[in-house]
Amino acid sequence: MCNTCEMMMAQADLGQAPPERGLDEYPPEWQEEFRRLSSLIFTLAERYQNKVRIRIWDPRSLQGMLKSIRYGVRRYPTFIVNRHHKLTGWDTNSLEQHIQTAVEIGISEL
Repeated sequence: MCNTCEMMMAQADLGQAPPERGLDEYPPEWQEEFRRLSSLIFTLAERYQNKVRIRIWDPRSLQGMLKSIRYGVRRYPTFIVNRHHKLTGWDTNSLEQHIQTAVEIGISEL
């Protein structure tokens, strides 16, 4: 959701946290993948703090669609590290190795 829409939803006092709002409308396996991805992102953000910048692109948005086309993303989750390394799926060890390498050579955007 865009920031403006998110602000309007928060002012409407819908009760649930923004990422959880409407999640129960999806199949259980999608809910689990959402929670798994959220957990991974929060873990990476906590571990690397200000050493990396994590950007999340929703493929349903215009920006997300353009990024998907640019990087040839066809399956999710896909992680782009250092604008060159595309990792698709849940191989967190490989993802962390690529992130660590990028951090060591001074690149800070994922």
